[in-house]
Amino acid sequence: MTIYDVFFFVFSLAYLPYLVIKGKAHSDFRERFGKLPRPFEEIGALRPIWIHAVSVGEVLAVKDFVEKLHTKLPERKIVLSTTTKTGADLAKRILNENILKFYFPLDFSFVARRVANFINPSLLVVMETEIWPNLILELSRRKIPIVLINGRISDRSFKGYKKIKFFFKDILKRVSFFCMRSEKDAEFIKVLGAPGENVKVTGNMKFDIEKAGKDIARTKSDLGIGESEELLIAGSTHGGEEEIVLDVYSKLREEFQNLRLLIAPRHIDRAKTIKKMVERMGLKNILVLDAFGELSRLYRLATIVFMGGSLVKRGGHNIVEPAVFGKPIVFGPYMFNFRDMARSFLENKAAIKVKNRKELLGTLEMLLKDGNKRAILGRNAKELIDRSKGATERNIGELERLICA
Repeated sequence: MTIYDVFFFVFSLAYLPYLVIKGKAHSDFRERFGKLPRPFEEIGALRPIWIHAVSVGEVLAVKDFVEKLHTKLPERKIVLSTTTKTGADLAKRILNENILKFYFPLDFSFVARRVANFINPSLLVVMETEIWPNLILELSRRKIPIVLINGRISDRSFKGYKKIKFFFKDILKRVSFFCMRSEKDAEFIKVLGAPGENVKVTGNMKFDIEKAGKDIARTKSDLGIGESEELLIAGSTHGGEEEIVLDVYSKLREEFQNLRLLIAPRHIDRAKTIKKMVERMGLKNILVLDAFGELSRLYRLATIVFMGGSLVKRGGHNIVEPAVFGKPIVFGPYMFNFRDMARSFLENKAAIKVKNRKELLGTLEMLLKDGNKRAILGRNAKELIDRSKGATERNIGELERLICA
């Protein structure tokens, strides 16, 4: 993998300074070079199951998986890696303290070798489609099984991967099994080189996310909102969307005086920028979430939810979290990271898609006037979630089969 190492090194020359400038080169960053903390010193002798979940969404989805896997295989030690700091912070909060957690290693061959020596896993389980060639090759040489669960490939990613299919084909053949979200995802991974007999559709684990904050639920009064006031939540927004949402809200307020707005940026370090934007526009009755991990439990207070990352080309975000509370959901045209989920919601009349600012305004105005329409959308969303559960159990079944084979 010399060529790949060179490519990754060149990429790192630009990427690592970016992390420093953005303040993301945190104190634990040395773990990404295989320098694991003291609690890991004896883990290799226990041959743990290594689970990798990139960020917040994957950690939330893997929580139930980890707990059920531990119940099924109580004698097996589990370690969990994440890539982002927000994912790592969430994992520390919601996963059992006995599960050792660390940052996923950079994919240099010497780092992959060091981490493989240190952890010595009996199995690597990768959430979604994280293909790291050096790590896969290193574990494959050691005959350590690798399983991809909740696998997905967006249309855009598929087009890119196809251009380097010659490179991916050999890597994918070294993955023991692929548990894919949908038939389309399964077809994509097979076209890229995964052996058909090693691919199975098991569903989307993100449908299995339990209702958040049921024991520590927030109330409207916690937010300084009256019980009779309506709340529009714009969740996981990105730059370019807040301006649209604020403009739409200012127009809605002309007719709906009891409407409040909560904006929850995808990256909370943007909260100050949004607050300044609100002040500049002279708007009031607006809350900007600046605390990590609160959004999922706030959805239960919403009258309507707009899902961010969808009016700009970010690919959208997980709409299950508001759906489990039976909330009416609106999203934009760019939901390609949740392609099948978005399509399923639309087909079941469990969400509404808007194309632009004008349609967002018209749709929100309609929903605020029509409580019956809101109730139907919310009920359909909740029923869809209930029907779609089960991927976690199916994936654990495949792992048991592989382990016991």
